[in-house]
Amino acid sequence: VKDALLPCVLTASVSKYIKTDFFGFARRTISSIIRMIVRIQTREGQARVETDPSETLEALAAKLQKQIPSIKQFKLSRDPAHKDYLGPADATLSSLRIQHGDRIFAQHEESTPSVPHEPEPMTHMVGNSLSGQKVVEILDHAPREHKKKSSDVVLDPVDVELSKMDGREKLKEHSRRSFGDESIDTMAVEPYDERLLKEKDVKLMSFHAYLRKLKSHSGGGKFSELKRHDFGSFGEAGGKTGTEKGWGERTVSMSRLPKPMTLDRQKYRHVDRVEIEDPQILDKFLDAWRQTGAMRYGYLYGTYEVDTNVPLGIKAVVKAIYEPPQECAADGVNMLRDPHSDVIDSTAAMLGLVKVGWIFIDLEVMADDHNKYVCSRGKDTYFLRSNECIIAARLQNMNPSKCLECDDLEFGSKFVTVVVTGNEKNELDYVAYQISQQGMDLEKAEGILEYTAKPNLCRVAQSTPDRYVPAIFYQDVSEFGNTMVHEAKPYFPVDYLVVSVNGPTFPQQANPLFKRNFPIENRMHAPQTLEALKAHLNSPDNKPFRPTGQLKTISDFHLIVYLATHPGLFSSQSDEGLRVLCETVKDQDSTKASEFMQSQAWQNVLRIIESDKNPTSGDTEMAGAEFGTSVGAARSSSMSSSRPATASSSAQYEEQADQLEMMGFDRNRALEILNIVHGNIETAIEMLSGS
Repeated sequence: VKDALLPCVLTASVSKYIKTDFFGFARRTISSIIRMIVRIQTREGQARVETDPSETLEALAAKLQKQIPSIKQFKLSRDPAHKDYLGPADATLSSLRIQHGDRIFAQHEESTPSVPHEPEPMTHMVGNSLSGQKVVEILDHAPREHKKKSSDVVLDPVDVELSKMDGREKLKEHSRRSFGDESIDTMAVEPYDERLLKEKDVKLMSFHAYLRKLKSHSGGGKFSELKRHDFGSFGEAGGKTGTEKGWGERTVSMSRLPKPMTLDRQKYRHVDRVEIEDPQILDKFLDAWRQTGAMRYGYLYGTYEVDTNVPLGIKAVVKAIYEPPQECAADGVNMLRDPHSDVIDSTAAMLGLVKVGWIFIDLEVMADDHNKYVCSRGKDTYFLRSNECIIAARLQNMNPSKCLECDDLEFGSKFVTVVVTGNEKNELDYVAYQISQQGMDLEKAEGILEYTAKPNLCRVAQSTPDRYVPAIFYQDVSEFGNTMVHEAKPYFPVDYLVVSVNGPTFPQQANPLFKRNFPIENRMHAPQTLEALKAHLNSPDNKPFRPTGQLKTISDFHLIVYLATHPGLFSSQSDEGLRVLCETVKDQDSTKASEFMQSQAWQNVLRIIESDKNPTSGDTEMAGAEFGTSVGAARSSSMSSSRPATASSSAQYEEQADQLEMMGFDRNRALEILNIVHGNIETAIEMLSGS
């Protein structure tokens, strides 16, 4: 009986033990087996800490610091706003009800990243090509230039104004598909909406509308900085793919090779319209062609304003044309270096103007009708010749637009190109263009883009041992409607780089800033002299002592240019006198004009006129750029005053003698005097006029 009762006693004892300590034993056993992951979000990123429910909050914090040593002091909480912190430190995770997969947040100061020790930069790498030839790669470790701060960039006033505008407009034609006054179709649409552009007859959206599209959901919603195509720099000393001295002709830098480019039609433009403030501006500019029959160019000065005809559009308002030194012929122009270019720009800035573009004349009278002009430009031929396109791209690169959305804070240009030519109706017409951003990038690469004898084609330079040129592609549509991709080997149509601009147009009510009675600068048939200044002041319409004529007398852009380029006229008060003059004309203030006429600076000008002492100005030099139907068509030697007259130089004076003959002088006598004065045409005109 005792042996039979023993198992029952043991069973009762075990049952009593299990009842009293089963849950504690089970918790200890499960805790030693089950592990869990707690996610902790910090400013340095998210940490995944492996722990178990029995560990304390202090142990969890120690594991976090082991994973992210940069975090020194912190507090943990369940709320990302850190309204309630976890604690105390000796509390277990199970008591805090932290379970597997929970995410808690750490509040701490932002850590300062430590600067690791930089190893010595490698200068080169040696390897073998697929053919087994030894290749040396030069590694470029030159320090990069620091980016400009966006706070240091001064945007154009028109860009600041457009960035603050909403830009959305309501469509005029819509069909209501809802109840009430408002429906989906009556709501304002974005400035890049195709329906709005079609309604306003806008072929290309404005640049600010393009930026809005990139930042919107229709542009992907993931806006990145605008970037230009970098072709690198080339030369003997290496660069991106050059030849490093000492490494031989096999030196390459494969990691620095420029990427290929596919030319696309640009879908936006930085300037949407060109507006001429006064038609007389173009009429005076054309006078030079009417009297000489030669091509001519000039720079457009004006302002950039908001164009209300285009959503978020910009228009260039031309207020004056400055004609720099140049050598002109019937089929070409040589662009000479202008020693007064900085003076002209600073003077224009005092007048509130900037250089907005350039203009050139390309007119040919029809043989059977002298009142009509040959149409040489159009969709079937070309809009801009290849050399004109390269010059326009160079001028745009010299006048870039500030842009905060670009990595180097410059993108594109508002500089426009205006051509005076014959249209399809054989009438005189003005057309405006710009060069695309890809064209500017190609020109900036220095030597990749070349002009050809075929005006509608540009040439891509071929790679040489000292320079690598990437592949340039362009797309075309075949006669069957298929998109074809071609490689420029080595030619491509120049129209891929040309962007059409509306205008030039004229305002309905003209209120010009300047009058145009003074001779225009750098013209041979009507030079700017003291006699011309005296005649201008003594004109019945421009009497300085007349109160009504004082402001009109000095409100002449070419007069101001003459005074600015001859600093001796204002004596020692040249800068102050010019500043007051420009401020008076800019404000169109008659009171200031009367005070300026009585100033010491203006009285000094009058004394010099009476004494007839011609003030000096700088000489001009060749700039090297040419444009026209043939390269070198307008070469002359009017600026070679130190070269002796020889048979070859006499032949070079033939074109100048022809121009003087067109001005009414005897050709043989003109050629004789040109040889005497070594081609100085201004001196020749004075001698011919005196004789």
